[in-house]
Amino acid sequence: MTRRTPHSGYTLIEVLVTVTVIGLASVVIVPSLMRGGELGLQAAARIIIADILLAQNDAIAYQSPRRVAFDIDNNEYRLEEGTVQSDGTISWALVHADWLGGSGGNYIVDFDTDSRFDGVVLIEADFDRAERVAFDELGGPTDGGFVRLRFEDQTYRIDVAEFTGRVSVTRE
Repeated sequence: MTRRTPHSGYTLIEVLVTVTVIGLASVVIVPSLMRGGELGLQAAARIIIADILLAQNDAIAYQSPRRVAFDIDNNEYRLEEGTVQSDGTISWALVHADWLGGSGGNYIVDFDTDSRFDGVVLIEADFDRAERVAFDELGGPTDGGFVRLRFEDQTYRIDVAEFTGRVSVTRE
């Protein structure tokens, strides 16, 4: 009696099912990848969140105020460090990129000149009627609020909680 040895490989049905699944996935995924600006909007939201958290953590680490100031008219924002004066007021100065291990220059993110964010627009920033969020030496925000940014018909809102400084983002 002869024994049949099993053949390795795929059946025609398995190949057809695999090709069909890949085809359906490409129909769903490819159109969303074609909108590169939408990815830029997501990247812009992530970098704003990262810089807000950076300012908060740096305020704790250096035990001095830090803030993120948004300039809606110029479609940019910047990181600033504060120095508490003897009368209790705070004087603010732009954070120099060397502070972050960079190669120089002030820490400013300009959505108009940075090609990663083509078409992304800062449309609103409101932290108790100010366009900036500041953190004290304990990392607590002086005011809660939000920032809105848009690309075409997509809008994201980044919220900073008033007491905790918790940062969250929602798609509107």
